[in-house]
Amino acid sequence: MGLLKILTRELPKKPWFPLEKKSSEPPLETPGKAPAQKKLLSFCDAASKKPCITVCRPKPGCECGCEGVRETLLEGIARLQLNITVGNAKTGCSDRCQAGPFVGFPQKGFFYLGVHPENVPDILYETIIHGRILFPFLSIAPERVFRSDIYYERETGFLAAIDEQVCMVEVAKYFLDFEKGLSCGKCVPCRLGMQRMYESMDRIVAGEGVLDDLEQVRALCQTMTTLPHCEFAMTSSRPALSAITYFEDEFLAHIERRECPAGVCKALVEYQRKLALRQRRKKK
Repeated sequence: MGLLKILTRELPKKPWFPLEKKSSEPPLETPGKAPAQKKLLSFCDAASKKPCITVCRPKPGCECGCEGVRETLLEGIARLQLNITVGNAKTGCSDRCQAGPFVGFPQKGFFYLGVHPENVPDILYETIIHGRILFPFLSIAPERVFRSDIYYERETGFLAAIDEQVCMVEVAKYFLDFEKGLSCGKCVPCRLGMQRMYESMDRIVAGEGVLDDLEQVRALCQTMTTLPHCEFAMTSSRPALSAITYFEDEFLAHIERRECPAGVCKALVEYQRKLALRQRRKKK
């Protein structure tokens, strides 16, 4: 369906899928979803009335076609005069992802996978304007997705977050939390490796990590992909290895500056708050 055909359709007065009704009660946590605080600094805050869409943006040279999707989205939004922001998803990719390009809806917490420019008009008309989910594109397979704001491919190690305000260090720890305690214990790399990885990651998230912790996690991930007796160690450690490989700068920020760029890790947010307060007092 072409964009010009959409222009001939009658549009509602308030295009966009409906936002939840406001409530004076605090929002309940939904299992599998990221805590609401993760979106507080986002350009598309979950509490904002201005809708937003994110598109994957991998490293230069990727031929998945995501830039074509982005350009078609921007063109369609401009022609339909929709008040929508198009931003970036956070993407860690080796140019081998199986389901790209993808489009994220941060305020609703879901991804569309395998989107191509010719699919954009249907997404604009059905999802953006009329609030209907296009299930052929929806990421729902349990072997591909965990938290609603994360997309991970076991086969390729592709790791992405729905927007730039997801902390990939915390995501790495989340995956280790997910797998912790599930090892059968028959081989040392898996039995002890998972525990040591978890301890190092816990220190990094708490603002107590050092560079040796980062190198230990990296080394253990690589060991657990080659030495164990089964595939569990490999599949359980690869998300952490993907996070370190593609988002090492975030790990270094946590360790060297004791700063969480996404504003998610509570200990580091509190440390930066106190540091800023001390600096203001010195200036006085």
